[in-house]
Amino acid sequence: MTIEDYFGKLTTSVKPEVLEGIDTVINFDMKGKDAHIIVKDNAITVHEGSAESAEVSITAKESDLLSVINGDTNPMMAMMMGKLKISNPGAMMKYAKILGLM
Repeated sequence: MTIEDYFGKLTTSVKPEVLEGIDTVINFDMKGKDAHIIVKDNAITVHEGSAESAEVSITAKESDLLSVINGDTNPMMAMMMGKLKISNPGAMMKYAKILGLM
């Protein structure tokens, strides 16, 4: 799976009712390959580049992020090893399952 596959699947695989009441922006900083997602109106949209008003920013090399997404690396272990940095861990806990990061 590539990061593009992940983002493409994310927009179609999460059921709208799971997103009900969620209104957030999450940045993905993948060392030069930045993207952000917007969760609004029971849908997820993916955009290139970083958003200024993100509630959470996830910073990781693309390969490390994919390892977490694929279940090959435990997200907590990746954070402890410094391979995955999350700007707002408390908020991220609300979204990790939806994003397939847990």
